[in-house]
Amino acid sequence: MKQKMNRAGQLYSDMLTACPRKQHRDNMQVVLSCFLEALGISRFHASTAKSPGAISRFLNHQNWSLRTLIRTIRQHALRTFQDSLRGRRGRPPLIEIIVDTTSISKEGAFAELDGWIHTLNSVRGLHVVMLYVCCGDLRLPWGFKIWRGKGSPSPTELALRLVRQLPSEVRTRTKHVHLLADAGFSSRAFMHGVRNLGLDFTIGMRADRRTTEGHRLKDITRQQCPVTLAGLPDLQLWLYWVWLPAKKGEKREQRFIVSSRQRTPQTARQTGRRRWKIEALFKTLKSRFAFGKFGQKTKLGVLRYLCPQYPTLSGEFVWDGINSSIKSHRRVDSRLNDRTSSRKPIFTTLHARRPCAFFGQSSVTPTSTHHV
Repeated sequence: MKQKMNRAGQLYSDMLTACPRKQHRDNMQVVLSCFLEALGISRFHASTAKSPGAISRFLNHQNWSLRTLIRTIRQHALRTFQDSLRGRRGRPPLIEIIVDTTSISKEGAFAELDGWIHTLNSVRGLHVVMLYVCCGDLRLPWGFKIWRGKGSPSPTELALRLVRQLPSEVRTRTKHVHLLADAGFSSRAFMHGVRNLGLDFTIGMRADRRTTEGHRLKDITRQQCPVTLAGLPDLQLWLYWVWLPAKKGEKREQRFIVSSRQRTPQTARQTGRRRWKIEALFKTLKSRFAFGKFGQKTKLGVLRYLCPQYPTLSGEFVWDGINSSIKSHRRVDSRLNDRTSSRKPIFTTLHARRPCAFFGQSSVTPTSTHHV
């Protein structure tokens, strides 16, 4: 735990140095402190050090390099990944690369976000394709891309780009690297691209997907049988399925998955369940880190709001056992109302480098969408 907090302090310090001016570093401290409270509060009105207008200008207009901040976070994540495998004895852990799409619902007009607000799966808003790297107890939200609507690269193509952009140290560090995705990423180009990278995969599949013989997957009666899908005659896959519990008044639902490696049905089901780690990530980002509550009106402001949330959840600041390892801590001069104080903050203090107290008395409560 002490080593983790040392790394957290180093990351916190490095993120501040990405802002050259003291004014920008102070604003960055306010933003990080709001996120590290992990109360799902997206407004910055509770800050006593900086006004909401100053934070809005910092995120939307002021001249500082977002690329430098991203590079700092990536370099630290890569060092953390390498340190987690260095000196390990025995069988190397399975490295899981998980991709998925999450939607941030938005209502109203966002003129300066033209090209980013679209409707996907009946949800109008911002649609983010995310890549999540899991290695044992280590969790690293590695990167994301924003879908820009029809006529632009699809979410599947964006996910493949994210996988290709992973450093070779991650993709080739061990022989046990596995990609997990749902049926939304079952296109021929995606599976071919993943296989060409030398990665094994387990991907969900539609029940009406046909094999080269013309059979539908739901008509096959035996698991762990080799199949070749239409359009992919040179890719040998194995078919499995799981039964989801029946909802009240409904029948059980059968879900199909294909794997590039032959496994037992039980092992295939266990591997497929690990994909839900990214669903837990989405839930935590939205409920505790206000991922979907941004109010920035510019594209640059949205990116600057979303990027600092990744290291706060990467395991360096808060993710060493939310329920047990980290004791709740409230700043002495922090005064949150009863509604927000019922959700205990999971950030304690950074080792030898505690952020300044930015919160005074406030009646701010979690809300849906705001404009700063």
